[in-house]
Amino acid sequence: NATATRTVTVTAAPVAGTLSGNQNVCVGLTTTFSSTQTGGTWSSSNTAIATINATTGVITGVAAGTATMTYTVVGTGGCPNATATRTVTVTAAPVAGTLSGNQNVCVGLTTTFSSTQTGGTWSSSNTAIATINATTGVITGVAAGTATMTYTVVGTGGCPNATATRDVTVTAAPVSGTLSGNQNVCVGLTTTFSSTQTGGTWSSSNTAIATINATTGVITGVAAGTATMTYTVVGTGGCPNATATRDVTVTAAPVSGTL
Repeated sequence: NATATRTVTVTAAPVAGTLSGNQNVCVGLTTTFSSTQTGGTWSSSNTAIATINATTGVITGVAAGTATMTYTVVGTGGCPNATATRTVTVTAAPVAGTLSGNQNVCVGLTTTFSSTQTGGTWSSSNTAIATINATTGVITGVAAGTATMTYTVVGTGGCPNATATRDVTVTAAPVSGTLSGNQNVCVGLTTTFSSTQTGGTWSSSNTAIATINATTGVITGVAAGTATMTYTVVGTGGCPNATATRDVTVTAAPVSGTL
């Protein structure tokens, strides 16, 4: 017999392995895919949504959406390439918005903070100074001092929380003190009122009956009758004025008549 020979090489088909890795990533952040099979390369179905490093499998979120990542192991010896796919979802980062609201409040009173972004929650850095309603943003002054209010919008899909802060200053309410002084005066004569609290000013309800020096509290009788003297300490930092009152009775001077 006559014979001739020729060898043939049979190559095992490649495998792409099993893919793994976090399938959620935030815009601008990264996650990594890997395969149980080495030697392949990565590619993205939509680089406008997410890119992937061909070698390391590091994915970078570009815009909100979903993209498919393909891992390819090249076939040799007549074998086709082996591929495996895994999707990644890219989520836009949350925003906390711009905060606003009166930053001064009196002890025991309220003010309200708000954000241009809905869906967040409020918290206080020091509830011994001021509390805040987590939903409404209503702040209640507790004690004099300053506290920082934080507005938090929870991040999803691999995105961290977004926060914004705004300070509030709590002021103690003023006090007008306890008033004292002789409440009877003759027309043309004087008496003086005083308060246990300094820094206030005096005023008269009826200057046709009695006047009072705004600073010294010296009252001068003008005509017979009764007038109310008010001592006012101006409130600051969102606090109303504090006032206290005391009446003075003005009596006409007696006359001895004609002898």
